[in-house]
Amino acid sequence: MNTTQKIAIIGAGPMALYTVKGLLNGEARLNITIFDAADQVGCGMPYRAGMNADYMYCNAFSREIPSITRPLVSWLHDQDDAFLARWDLDRTDIDARDFYPRVLLGDYLTSEFSDLCDAGRHAGHDISVLPAHEVVDVVPTAGGVTLDVATPDGKSVFAFDKVVLATGHVWPSSPKLGTADLVSPWPYTNITDQPAGDIGVLGSSLSAIDVVVALGQEHGAFTEENDKVSWFPETGQEALAITMVSHKGIIPEPDFYYPFPYERLIHLNPEAVIAEVAKGPQALLERVFGLLLAELNEVAPDYMAALGPQAQSIDGFSDAYFLHRETMGGLRALRETLQAAVKSKETRETQHHRYALLRGHENFELILEHLNEDDWTIFNEKLMPVFGDCYAAIPHISVRRVLALYDAGVLRIAPTGTESSIKNNAAGGVTVTTVDGDIDVDALIDARGQASAGLPDLPFASLVDALADPDSNLMEPFRLDLTDAADGSVYCLAMPQILKRHPFSQGLPNCDDLGRIVAKDILGTL
Repeated sequence: MNTTQKIAIIGAGPMALYTVKGLLNGEARLNITIFDAADQVGCGMPYRAGMNADYMYCNAFSREIPSITRPLVSWLHDQDDAFLARWDLDRTDIDARDFYPRVLLGDYLTSEFSDLCDAGRHAGHDISVLPAHEVVDVVPTAGGVTLDVATPDGKSVFAFDKVVLATGHVWPSSPKLGTADLVSPWPYTNITDQPAGDIGVLGSSLSAIDVVVALGQEHGAFTEENDKVSWFPETGQEALAITMVSHKGIIPEPDFYYPFPYERLIHLNPEAVIAEVAKGPQALLERVFGLLLAELNEVAPDYMAALGPQAQSIDGFSDAYFLHRETMGGLRALRETLQAAVKSKETRETQHHRYALLRGHENFELILEHLNEDDWTIFNEKLMPVFGDCYAAIPHISVRRVLALYDAGVLRIAPTGTESSIKNNAAGGVTVTTVDGDIDVDALIDARGQASAGLPDLPFASLVDALADPDSNLMEPFRLDLTDAADGSVYCLAMPQILKRHPFSQGLPNCDDLGRIVAKDILGTL
């Protein structure tokens, strides 16, 4: 077995962390070099202090976060009292089903990155971590792959046999939508620097909720007594008025109780989906949707009856799923769904339709690479909004803070519908056309989340030039198809490119899965 090949990983966030974890599970002794443009390694942008505020929560509870060298709960118990006090945590408060702030998770990931690399070195691997080393180009050659790197000491060139792109999220510093100028939510100080006034938030999912809470924290104070949260403006900040704008004008439902480890679905399970894939792509989406219907009709018959007969088809399911919340109104509906979610947790009884959809989206992931283009379009238009809504369950503390702003009269949500327009206005702000008319805001914060991108959008010009088919879809095991003149292997786990065909890939469990797939392929070639 050849164990002398050199492996580079570009990026040192969660995707890189879980890829290294997968590589170290093999028997081969490895030579791994990890590059990152930032000084801090391990946590990645979504969990980095300075990019995120302490009050921004992750929407995965601790047991769902894949262990690296030890589970999150064990790591928390290993921290000293001063660290726990910083996060207002008592040891008795640490719970495997709790949600924690993203910056706290960043501390965990950073610590685990260091411990993982130390464990790898102790096991005989050669592991180098190079912070403040920005890879500016990836150059496939006849002899392997070279990296052009901007280092603190100037430009350097490194040579490798295999390269993994784990470059994480990409956010424009000055986003635009058409000709309209938007405000980036990263770093979070872009949000808190906005003066009290008419602030628009584009989006209504997890990123948007973080923005809304950040505005509330900056211009007022949340008070919490048991489960009751109230908000009061600071003196001189009474002009704050927040408008969330999104296509449907609704917010994802709060987190609910479900069994963990997960229970197997009856009909929509991996074996059943794989059997459908084996039958070929013709009508594949329709057949797997039939498995979803069978699941929902069996475990949640009252729910499906309430949706009506239109929910029994792909064309009608999404409209039926969203209709109640759209009719009630996003924030009023959020209060109703919070009550149901609280009851679910108190009684430890799941909401069966939500559990089927939450787990079901993972099994739909198995067919996405096999869909023809027509079915891929139907999936994105008809089913992806449902799965995205159910996938984005919100921690209750974040929901209560949003509702506190609503109760204080400073927050509303407006549906844009399908005929919306967004443009700069003469006053220096932005005008948004909604179903209720035009809304003028002083600034519009872009909280739509990470956008997908194609392989030609990779920021490495020589690599793009070496792609055999730049317009191809990125498929497992995510090894790029390079021209015959290029030797070596390049794997792409860059988040925008992954999302192009794998839209459920942003959480830490997904990083673990993707890193394991790439690591297995690399180890299989050594």
